[in-house]
Amino acid sequence: MLRKKLFILFNIIYFFIDWIIIPIIPNQIVFNIIPLQLLLMLVLPIFAAVIWGLYYNNFFKTQSHVNYD
Repeated sequence: MLRKKLFILFNIIYFFIDWIIIPIIPNQIVFNIIPLQLLLMLVLPIFAAVIWGLYYNNFFKTQSHVNYD
């Protein structure tokens, strides 16, 4: 149950950062090539996908009692 609450909290924080914080931050150029907002929008989903994958892998391991046939 704690993992479920942590996952929900992670999603709330992630989408708050993604939709509210990133558009507000100054759009500086990073590495003289890419805007900061674009860099964050490209990198943050990778970390979120890893966490989502770990959570759902763990979730489906607990569903052994379900008959999919």
